[in-house]
Amino acid sequence: MVITTIHNNKLFIKFDSLVKNGIIYIKDNKDFKSNHPIKNSDFEVMDLSTNSEKIHIQIEIGKTIISKTIILK
Repeated sequence: MVITTIHNNKLFIKFDSLVKNGIIYIKDNKDFKSNHPIKNSDFEVMDLSTNSEKIHIQIEIGKTIISKTIILK
């Protein structure tokens, strides 16, 4: 299970266990894109664009892929 929260243009991601190696991809409905590696972590914080109306999150951990879309406005 992955819990996501957005506050003050930051994305907070809490994993239910320690992630040894993975990557987070974020893109919005405009031109914002971001990649964030995960190394030995169970909590990540990422900056978001102030212009985003909708973001798409894809988290890859080993062979597991988790996708989520969040509407911001």
